[in-house]
Amino acid sequence: MEESFSKFHRVFLKKEIDRVFAVKEKIHVFPFLSHCYLEPNEAPSFKVLISVPKKKIKQAHDRNRIKRLIREFIRKNKAPLLSFALEKKCNIIFSIVYLWEEVPTDDLIDLKLKKLIAKLCSHTSHES
Repeated sequence: MEESFSKFHRVFLKKEIDRVFAVKEKIHVFPFLSHCYLEPNEAPSFKVLISVPKKKIKQAHDRNRIKRLIREFIRKNKAPLLSFALEKKCNIIFSIVYLWEEVPTDDLIDLKLKKLIAKLCSHTSHES
């Protein structure tokens, strides 16, 4: 599997951002909050929006580091997302919002994001 995280996998259009945050269902795995939207498509894939609020993490270099760690995790562990998208024949458009006021360790981010991805796949499979 190709290990890249290109612009194709990022949410950047205002319309997509609004659609993701319009979803009322939230998935919470501390310190992350996720909104997920499934869009039927013949070429299944996923897109993600990563947000670290300035209100929670004041220093820009800390916010950037957290976002970099999240992107790296998704780049290395995108197989479950792609297999779920293929199974449901849809695009998964979701957000990851960091909610804690402390800078996490790499291991904590890996552990919590694995839980979040598993919960996201199982939670959205019940909705469909």
